[in-house]
Amino acid sequence: MMQFVMGVLVGILVTVSAALWADSGRAPVCPAGAGCPIVNWDEARDRYEHLRDEFGLGGRR
Repeated sequence: MMQFVMGVLVGILVTVSAALWADSGRAPVCPAGAGCPIVNWDEARDRYEHLRDEFGLGGRR
């Protein structure tokens, strides 16, 4: 069971790092089509901050 959990966590980290690496040289906002980022990192940051605040992990209220 622990191997499964570790595999899931490593898979998530590898997926996010690959998307971040692929998006590192692209423009943050562009019209739909080639060259657009894979992930909307602004939206991802906003959702992360919302979850962090909901669970009280951010230290600020």
